[in-house]
Amino acid sequence: MNYAIGTSLGVVSHVTKTRRQLGFPGVVVCTDGTIIKIQAPKENEADYICRKGYYALNIQMTCDPRYQIIDLVAKWPGSVHDSRIFRESALCTYLEEGQIQGILLGDSGYGLKPYLMTPYLSAEAEATQKFNAVHCRTRQLSVL
Repeated sequence: MNYAIGTSLGVVSHVTKTRRQLGFPGVVVCTDGTIIKIQAPKENEADYICRKGYYALNIQMTCDPRYQIIDLVAKWPGSVHDSRIFRESALCTYLEEGQIQGILLGDSGYGLKPYLMTPYLSAEAEATQKFNAVHCRTRQLSVL
């Protein structure tokens, strides 16, 4: 199941303003993957075993600060990494081609790109700790 990028991208000015209030200007959307437990499939059973050891789908969801889902990819077996799902998504294509202006926030499961900001894996310096704190706060839907 694939849902293409929605028309809610027209709210970029509102999105940018909201993100600026949280301390991370230029961010227009946030994305993450989640594992959804399923029954064992009849084909390619081993592909669906996730890192937690059960059968699952790995679903990527992207939303804007208005809680609107603008991209949903729900077709990948649980063993597939978040970064691959993103790399092969319409969202990635739109960002690569410049059809979406702004920054996407993702967790450390995604690769750093000019349009995709991820947290520092090793945040020992005060500046990197502050960056990670703002990154985390901006990605959390509960504070929007």
